[in-house]
Amino acid sequence: MTKLSVGLVEAEVMTGISSVTLRRMVRLGKVKGARVGRRLLIPISELEKLVKPGAASKTGREKA
Repeated sequence: MTKLSVGLVEAEVMTGISSVTLRRMVRLGKVKGARVGRRLLIPISELEKLVKPGAASKTGREKA
């Protein structure tokens, strides 16, 4: 069975985006996430959108 969502630490490893930034993106509504108890889970599909080649920056910052 494949995972549908992952916690912040695993999401950080998968994307290279810090857990603080991922948490902020979820809070601002730029990335979907769900709280399960004290844990924040982010769907794999959302992470794939973040790391897709040529994807627009979701952080709102311009790339140098």
